[in-house]
Amino acid sequence: MAVIDSLPEVDISIRINGSETGCAEYDDCYPPHKPAGAGPATHKISKIIESQDNAVFKVHYEIRNARQWIVGTRGLSVKSYIDGNMVSHRCLLEHHIQDEAARGCVEEVITNSTNSGMAMLKLFSFAAIKKMEECGARVNEDRNLAEHLGNIEIVISLSKVLRQIPLKPFTVNTETEFAEKALKGKDLTHCTSFLDDREVFKCPILEVDNLGAPLARFTFRYRSRAILQAEGIIPRDPSPEPLHKPQTQSIADLPLSEIRRLAQERLDQLDEATVKREDEATVKREAEEDNNPRPRKVYKKDKYETIDLTGS
Repeated sequence: MAVIDSLPEVDISIRINGSETGCAEYDDCYPPHKPAGAGPATHKISKIIESQDNAVFKVHYEIRNARQWIVGTRGLSVKSYIDGNMVSHRCLLEHHIQDEAARGCVEEVITNSTNSGMAMLKLFSFAAIKKMEECGARVNEDRNLAEHLGNIEIVISLSKVLRQIPLKPFTVNTETEFAEKALKGKDLTHCTSFLDDREVFKCPILEVDNLGAPLARFTFRYRSRAILQAEGIIPRDPSPEPLHKPQTQSIADLPLSEIRRLAQERLDQLDEATVKREDEATVKREAEEDNNPRPRKVYKKDKYETIDLTGS
């Protein structure tokens, strides 16, 4: 989970596919320069997480009230932005505190329903970005959307409750196709799609007034595993081992006839090698004799078979 050293009372994490623990986080050396909303924050942190096609995710928060932020009508405003869209705005008050902390998850966005008096809850899911060839106005529109694409932001502010007001559903961008020119030079691989979950009755909500600049901003940039590996954030996958390793045959596994055949082949090879070496030695010796410049000594025999060794 992401924790700011100067604000240890606040823990924010992203949980994927129903996990009860936060996903792996990596330090972000290049955090976004422009926030999605609410202006600069007193405390901030940015992390990188891995996104996978069609994985459902949610934002989990745990805020300990050690500094007495939540008292009476004063509380904490928690705003969540995904791809630049505000998807949730909660006000945490005293009745949300259990064991000295307010805990919860933001896992759905409230959108309009086709049925009167109802609202549709939509889950968050990572979706692979589809690039298309476009020009003109569409490129400029997508370039503006791409500014916050791939980002999850949670902004926490001190606030004061004003009154109850009717629920206003959120409007989110549901596009997963973007002009290729608008994404040029960006390492974007995923965006967030919104999946229909269930309908609920519209209920009143609290209107709050934020007190001063945001207290904290938590940013999570989500990217594919391939991008994280290419940027050296996580190690590359090891080369896969062969599915079937070749098995070394043992002589004990062969029938007797096969053993005899192989033994005879080996003997024949050895015999051929021996003959070849002998032939080569003979040829070499004869060649050396032919090339010897010294005249050969001739031995003469007389009629009594006596050998003349004088050489005369």
